[in-house]
Amino acid sequence: MKVYVARQPIFDQKLRVCGYELLYRRSEKNIFEHVDDALATADVIHNAYLVFNFRELTEGTRAFINFPQNLIESEVPALLPRQTLVVEVLEHVEPTEKVLAALRSLRRKGYTIALDDFVFEEKYRPLIGLADIIKIDYQATPIDQQKRLIDALGHRVEFLAEKIETPFEYEIAKKLGYHMFQGYFFSRPTVVHGAEVHPLRHTLVEVLKELDKPEPDFRRIASQIERSVDLSYKMLRSVNTVYQKGRHTIQSIEQAVARIGLDEMRRWSYLMLLRELQTSESKELIKQSVIRGKMMELIAAETLPHVTAFDAFITGIFSSLDVILDETMHTLVSELPVEPVVKAALLGEDNELRGLLDTVLAYEQLTVDVDETMPDLSRYYVEAIRWSQTYDAEVNNV
Repeated sequence: MKVYVARQPIFDQKLRVCGYELLYRRSEKNIFEHVDDALATADVIHNAYLVFNFRELTEGTRAFINFPQNLIESEVPALLPRQTLVVEVLEHVEPTEKVLAALRSLRRKGYTIALDDFVFEEKYRPLIGLADIIKIDYQATPIDQQKRLIDALGHRVEFLAEKIETPFEYEIAKKLGYHMFQGYFFSRPTVVHGAEVHPLRHTLVEVLKELDKPEPDFRRIASQIERSVDLSYKMLRSVNTVYQKGRHTIQSIEQAVARIGLDEMRRWSYLMLLRELQTSESKELIKQSVIRGKMMELIAAETLPHVTAFDAFITGIFSSLDVILDETMHTLVSELPVEPVVKAALLGEDNELRGLLDTVLAYEQLTVDVDETMPDLSRYYVEAIRWSQTYDAEVNNV
């Protein structure tokens, strides 16, 4: 699958390239197609750091990357190397205490902070105190306002003029005292494309392999997750919302892994892996698989003492994997780090897990006859749907 990112050079006063702003693109068409800010940023970071050769993409300079409010509050920029990143605070980010605390933390760690498309308002004064660079839209800001800002703050921060489109505008910007310049006069954004090799899927499989060891190494698990910015963000968001482990907000991946515990970490990783496989065509099938897995877990926990509830959950969520990926189940289970009893059930071998799976499948297809020895399948089914809806509302809306 092809992935894309656009880059636009930023020049210093001697017209040397001192960085590139990296921009979200969905195709070779050099236009921004509307998408949620957080998803756009996650896509840019993923492609820039994990698909492309980052040093070649930025030619050894720094990447200017936009960050919306929720990613700043979660300190997602701290997952990236501080030497190569300029954290651009988007213009609609509110200077809340949580935002200011996150920016202070990033500055202490050595990150460079830039305010994007800055227009002065009194409420933004705390942000100015944390900024290293202020970017001003040359086209949208009156010259007298630009001059007042540069005269007042130019001794403390560097100013970057955006959207310089003509030689005349460049000459004026220089006289105003700008330190950096960006715009069509120098270069339009250019789109770079490359091929993605499913790094997120690979990361999750490596995490699951580590979790399957007799003594999993939490640090190694955290290190694997930190390789993916979007996965790291989902991990922190999930622990802080879905699992609510403790009263204090989790601030690091290693802390999250330790707090959530092995069983929930396995469950979370398998669910993320399943969603990584999702396409528009398989969305409903995956949703049903998640409900099926939770339903099997609930039944096993209450009625089947010889069946591990977690194994029942995994058997359910992967029971349609062959259809989702259009591959034989035998090939797929050979690559999954799951218990032998789960693999056997998925391959149709006769064991308690397989019997439970067949019962739940029959219930879904309305072909099961519930007698006195069967669990209350309707109750478990409704509870599984409720759990799935709650989880989706938190995890997928990140």
